Amino acid sequence: MKITVNASRKVDVSSGEMILIQLMIVLFVIFSLLPFGISWDYSGTSALNMEGSLTTKLEWGGLISVAAFVLYRHLPVTIADLRELNPFLVAVLTWCLLSSFWSPLPGVTFKRAIQLYGLVMIGLSIQMSPKPLNILIRCMLFTLMGILVLSLFMVITSPSIGIDYQLGGAWRGALSQKNELGQVAAISILLWQVRACIEKIDIRILLISIFFSFFMLVMSKSSTSLIIAIASSLIFHTLRKRRIHSDYSLSRILLSLLCIVILGLYVFFMQESRFPTWAEVSSPIAHVFDKGSDLTGRTAIWELVWLEIRKHWVMGLGYGAFWLGPDSLSQFVISALHWVPLQSHNGYMDILNEQGIIGLTLTILCLLTQIVMLVRMAQSDRIQSAFWTAMLLVVIVTNFTESSLFRGFGFQNVFFIFALVAGTAVNRRLSAQNDQIIQK
Repeated sequence: MKITVNASRKVDVSSGEMILIQLMIVLFVIFSLLPFGISWDYSGTSALNMEGSLTTKLEWGGLISVAAFVLYRHLPVTIADLRELNPFLVAVLTWCLLSSFWSPLPGVTFKRAIQLYGLVMIGLSIQMSPKPLNILIRCMLFTLMGILVLSLFMVITSPSIGIDYQLGGAWRGALSQKNELGQVAAISILLWQVRACIEKIDIRILLISIFFSFFMLVMSKSSTSLIIAIASSLIFHTLRKRRIHSDYSLSRILLSLLCIVILGLYVFFMQESRFPTWAEVSSPIAHVFDKGSDLTGRTAIWELVWLEIRKHWVMGLGYGAFWLGPDSLSQFVISALHWVPLQSHNGYMDILNEQGIIGLTLTILCLLTQIVMLVRMAQSDRIQSAFWTAMLLVVIVTNFTESSLFRGFGFQNVFFIFALVAGTAVNRRLSAQNDQIIQK
């Protein structure tokens, strides 16, 4: 049976389906941020199980099943969105799946590749709502603020869980580590600003929410998250205005320069694990490259991972087959470091290791294509384009120090997949609306 797709068709989502979509957004935030299995066991065992646990399979399997139901209910629109997907996203997903043929753990590689397809399904189902960006931001804010409140409660009532005394009393709240709490607070700060731009909000609620989020960000002592909060906010406000030669030209130029400074500070901090002194800022040429640094232990991991990459640098080892904890293929790294890393702390290196130079090339082309799509989106919807661009740049930059791109059910990867799907789905709908206006 041939299915005819009407690209301009308006999606009629029932109230029940809207509840399902909102529930998926809330649960995706909870499942991707709270400890695996919703267990505050910091002994290390729960972290090692990760996506292989039965609880995690039930959690995400349920979300994917709901997404499949919503997509089936609107099959013609689903097919239209699938046809417009970023072609290099499709290529990356296909390559990950194909790598199960040469992976030393084909079952693991196959399952983890299928997980990525499931995330695409969830992202597509969210786009079925009438105003997907509004729904996404509203539901995410509701959940993220709930996590921050829960984190504050745990710090007060259970400081042994909510505070990491080994890291100078940094707060981690209801999350596994301080950086995750900082990430939640940083994203909340950005989302409140975006929401204020797309709908009317009581100024008191807005200021109190941003202040509370900033307070939790400071208490997490996550310098990376602080830089992300500032940089993403600056990028969003810089890009959301219509033209650089408008009345806001001077402000936009200053914001652009500030973004460059912030990103420079971030790179320096990742290299030296500290911020530069005034002498280093005023004399950038002196002592820039001759300061010893182990990048907080990252270089030791990288040197070992490079030994593995050399064995299969063209096609890769096999998607998701390396970092599986003790007694896995990464055991030689664990034995050398005497602790258990679950990533190389460089996402591009992990892609090169597991997917080879072919997979890394496809990933880079996927990112470049997404940027082109966001530029195209800016012609019709600058606020939405500015938001997705800010999030994309954050993921691209942080992936140099934390593996997130195409890595399981972590929050940044899930949100990154949603961003890729939103880029094409939004452009298709905007194009259809413009065609209707022209016809009229």
